[in-house]
Formats: sequence, C-alpha cells, structure tokens
Amino acid sequence: MKLLTSILALFLVSCVALDDSCVSGCDDDILEPDVIEEEPLPPEPEPCLYPTATGRLLYSETFPEVSWEGAYDAEGNQVTIHLLDQYCGAEEGSVISDYDSIILAIGTGWCTYCPDYMRYIDSISDELAANNAMIIFAELQTATMDTATSDFAHEYINDLGITSGFRVGDANTWPLPGFFLNSSDIIAYPSAFIIRTRDMRIIANQRDSGYYMDFRSITAGISED
Repeated sequence: MKLLTSILALFLVSCVALDDSCVSGCDDDILEPDVIEEEPLPPEPEPCLYPTATGRLLYSETFPEVSWEGAYDAEGNQVTIHLLDQYCGAEEGSVISDYDSIILAIGTGWCTYCPDYMRYIDSISDELAANNAMIIFAELQTATMDTATSDFAHEYINDLGITSGFRVGDANTWPLPGFFLNSSDIIAYPSAFIIRTRDMRIIANQRDSGYYMDFRSITAGISED
C-alpha cells in the first residue's frame, strides 16, 4: 500500500511539473503570423481652381474664366476651349495643347480695320507658335450687328484668308453669351489681349497701345520670365 501511494505521488508531481513547463514555455512555441503594415494612401490632390477675377479686362487684371463650346481650329475641326485648361494644364489626350500665353484678337463683321489686324497676326503666326502662344480670333458681331456665333467666326476668318488660330463667336461665350460685346473695357475695334497662362494675367492690352502690339516680343520667353 505504501508503495502504491509513493508511485501515485510521484506521478502527480510529474504531471504538475509537465503542466508548469507548458505554462512557462508552450506559448513560445506558437508561431505568431507576421503583421503586415499597410502603406498609407497618398493624399488626394488639391483641385485646381481658376484664379479669382473681377471681370475687368484691363492690364494686370486676371482674365475672366470663359469657355467656348463649338469653337473651330484652323483646319475646321470643332473643339471646346476652356481657359481653365490653360491654367491648370490640359487633360491627357486633349486636342488642345498647353500654351504659355494666349492672344485673344477681337473684331466684328462690320469693323473696317479688323481684317488687316487679323491678317497681321496671322502673318506672324509661325513666330508666335515658336513662342508657344495660342491665337484665338474672336468675333463679337456680324455685319448686321447680331451677336456673332462661332459658326460665323469660322466662316468670316476663313474668308479673310487666315490659316492659323482658333475661331470663336461671342454668342457662344460661357458663362455669359455676349460677355465681350457688353464689356465697357473694350472701347474700340479691333482689340486684343495677351494673357499669361501661368497666372491668367493680362500682360498687354491693345487699348493701351497706339499701334499694333509687339506680339512677338511680348510672348517671347514667357516660360522663363
């Protein structure tokens, strides 16, 4: 009986020792899965907003944000021109490139001096293209003083023999059709503005010049100034 009791006691001591060893060491033998830290998502890019403009068409003012749907390029293709794209950068695949400056030449169908003015700009268009300047010929009225559409502007500019630039009519100006026609800052025709696209500032205005603006010199080197 004493022998049986001794064997039983020895067995119980062994089990306790075994349990203690598991408590202290078994957890160490369990492989924990590797924790993979996820890379944080990049922040969303800030939306590009057009600079605040007063609506005035004067030297050093920010040119208003306007667009023309149904404008024409020199080959007769219809395009949409957004000045916002020239400030923020055109989307990938856009048919209109990014330009350093914009020459907006303004005339009407009844203006007797406008054809020569438009043809002059066309005659130096290769040099202006080398300066990465965008040319937009804008017609405000027809010969009968109706507000000109882009269809009229396209036909009228073509009839002048002009082979460069984009053509827009003020009837198709967004957000306000007739915006330029109704501006008190355009006091004579022909007129023109040169706009620097990196800040959309008017850097030259025909109303401030007694003769044709020096389009070539003004648009040269804008990307480096």
